[in-house]
Amino acid sequence: MKTYPSKIGAIFYSLWALLHIVGAAALLQQLAGEGATAFLATVGSATPAAEIPAVSGRVIHSVLAYYAWHLLWVGLLVLVVAIWLNWRNSRAGYWLNLAVTGAIEFGLIVTLLLPGTMALTDGGLGLALWLPAVIFSTIGVFNLPALAERRPLIADS
Repeated sequence: MKTYPSKIGAIFYSLWALLHIVGAAALLQQLAGEGATAFLATVGSATPAAEIPAVSGRVIHSVLAYYAWHLLWVGLLVLVVAIWLNWRNSRAGYWLNLAVTGAIEFGLIVTLLLPGTMALTDGGLGLALWLPAVIFSTIGVFNLPALAERRPLIADS
């Protein structure tokens, strides 16, 4: 059985994950160095500068840091699942990464892209990596042999 589609899907999921890990780190660094207003301007890249409020304070700083923290850990989770499970064409890995990344991308579309807050050029790279990840991993997982023929996820020692 060829597992090329699942491996291609795992590579795209890994790239998606790395994009979010690096993006989160950049946002955390920007928040620490330039403050909350610059952070909001980066996320709201399609929003005119005059509409971005000048904000500061511990609460807004903490909430924005928490947002970036979530992006970082979602990226790490997707990366681990891609390398450990999607690469091996695991059904559990397929559904886990599909659910997590699907929820993230849906949220991005509904809350940032459709309202015109974030530019498609900024949010589109994640979508461009996500779509082939889903397509190739779906092809791979739906070409799996029957359950009785598959290897266990964790081999007995």
